[in-house]
Amino acid sequence: FFLPMSTIKECERVLRTFLWGGRGIGKVKWADVCKPFFEGGLGIRDLKTWNKSLLLKHLWSVLTEDSIWAKWCHAYLLHNSNLWTATSHGHLSWSWRQILRLRPLAKEHLIYKFGNGEHFSLWFDPWL
Repeated sequence: FFLPMSTIKECERVLRTFLWGGRGIGKVKWADVCKPFFEGGLGIRDLKTWNKSLLLKHLWSVLTEDSIWAKWCHAYLLHNSNLWTATSHGHLSWSWRQILRLRPLAKEHLIYKFGNGEHFSLWFDPWL
């Protein structure tokens, strides 16, 4: 599920307190600390980006139908319709709505292979 910003900020506060000991001002910006080692950071993951990427992984799983959960989503949440045209309102769980909210971000990073066209919709899939 999508972590609330208050939770992310609290986790980052605990990490900053551990790194810099107490309430002192940090000597380095938090964005620089979250960079990988080879870029001069400490390799600590940015929690907001990390959480978003994990939700995108769930979206990818639904697109590729490579798990039992993804097959369940197609059968009961999407009703065997297209993921890109599914509504994100109604009697849906909060976590499913958060996953559906990430569809525009996922569209930016997808490359489609047509193959034989059996599982591809020229009308609904974001091929352009």
